[in-house]
Order: sequence, then structure tokens, then C-alpha cells
Amino acid sequence: MHNYVARATRRIQIRLSKKKRPFLILKATEYLDKKKRIRIPGLDAERPALFSRAFDHIPAIGKWFTNESQYRYPSELKTAYLEQYGDAIVPLELTRSSPDDNAPNATFDRFEAPLSLLLKDMTDNEPRDTRLYLAQHSLADLPEGLNADLPTPTDFLSSLHSRGDIYASSLWMGRPPTRTPLHRDPNPNLFVQLAGKKTVRMLRPAAGRVMYETVRQQIDQAGGTANMRGEEMMQGREMEALEAAVWSDEVGKGGTLGYHAELRSGDALYIPNGWWHAVRGVGKGANASVNWWFR
Repeated sequence: MHNYVARATRRIQIRLSKKKRPFLILKATEYLDKKKRIRIPGLDAERPALFSRAFDHIPAIGKWFTNESQYRYPSELKTAYLEQYGDAIVPLELTRSSPDDNAPNATFDRFEAPLSLLLKDMTDNEPRDTRLYLAQHSLADLPEGLNADLPTPTDFLSSLHSRGDIYASSLWMGRPPTRTPLHRDPNPNLFVQLAGKKTVRMLRPAAGRVMYETVRQQIDQAGGTANMRGEEMMQGREMEALEAAVWSDEVGKGGTLGYHAELRSGDALYIPNGWWHAVRGVGKGANASVNWWFR
């Protein structure tokens, strides 16, 4: 009887392990780093790639954040260093939680303010119904000292078949939860996690387009271009519907849609041109990322 139960249990476990999921877990790609000359022998430029701890050496990680855990999480701000740049004006997003639990979404506003306001928000652990997030801040607009802490990874980009042309770059920083709903970029993207944890779901170009258009048709907003952090993306019915579709673990008729990646401090993610993706900052502590769009 014992052997029968054991065999039956194993069969159930096998069936569960083989259950189809809409997003495959993206495993780390091996890379070679000899005297800072990066090589990625198995790179397929048409598919996403995850590089574990490839950017542990980037100066911002050690200068901006404390991180004493072997798991590279959680992190906190080194305010003594960052406060010297507190007068710098940065673009911030303010999200307010609705007092009505039945309301479809929080309110969302953008404004410019000194960096010190964000630093205060990130170091204040009191419960609140508002959150600040520095989103898509061009590295070129950072104070010179902070910009120097985020050097362009020219060698790594060349290993991703870059021609050396940086289309744009951005800094993202706040306390979780944060989110960037489903969209696609006009160029390939190298995304590096500096502190905290982020999860990213990436859809193949055709699958992402179908999901995006289906959601918009369901809410009677045909057309659109899925602009990065457009107002329609960050609040309202479209945002709620896209979030529900992307982060569901139910497999539809289309089967597997793409990949799911989890990043911690020092990890890098390559997102090919045309791949749709959504990003969430999760967990606790400081959360920060930097990315370079390139050609």
C-alpha cells in the first residue's frame, strides 16, 4: 500500500511539474569576463537573456546603497552620499491609494522636485497612502557625480551586437511596490538592477500585440501605440486590464507567451527589439534600476 501511494504521489507531482504556464522562467545566460572583455558565446539576439551578477562592479551599487546580505537583498540608501545631490531637480511620479477599496485604481500625477524629496520618502518607513517614484530620468540630466557612478557599459553592449549608438538611458528609483505596465520599446534594452528586486514579464512581439489590442478592444479603446508610461498606461481601466492580463498565470489558446525574469542587485536583463514587457518592483527596501536603449 505504501509503495502504491508513493507511486501515485510521484505521478501527480510529474503532472503538476509539466503543467503549461504562460511564461517560462528565464534562466541565466553564461558569459565570459576576461579582463573586462565580455563574450557571450550562446547569445541569441532575438530572445531575452538574463545575466546574473554581471554588474556587481557598477559604482552606483556600492556608493548609493547598503547591502550586507549574501542574497543581495534588501538594500537601503546611503543617504550621506546621496544627500549632497539633494538640490538636483528630478521628475517624480506620485501615486495615491484610493480611500475607497472598491475604486478601480489609485490616482497618478507627475511633477518635478528636488531629489531630496525622493530621498526623504524612501527613508521614511511610516505607513502612508502615497508613493513617490523617480521614473525614466535621463542619465544625461543627473548631476555629474551621479552620472559618473553609472558609466555606459560599452563593452557589454558590444557583446549584444550593439553598433555603439546609445538611443537613450534612464534611472528608476523608489520603494516598492512599483510598476510599469505592458509596453514595447523602439530599440533593444539592457536593463540593470541596482538595488532591491524586480520581476519582468516579456512577451514575443506577436503575442504582445495580440494581448495589447485585445485588452484595448475590451475597453473600447481601439488603436494606440503603448507609449512608455503614458497617462493611459498608469491609471484607469486600460492599466488595470493590462496588469490583469500580463500577470495572470492562466494559459490561453495561445499557449506560452514569453518569459518571466527575476532580478536582484547586479543582475542584467537583455530585452530584444519588439518584445513587449511589464515590470514590477517587489519586496522591501530601496529599489533602483538603470537601463540603456541602444542600436
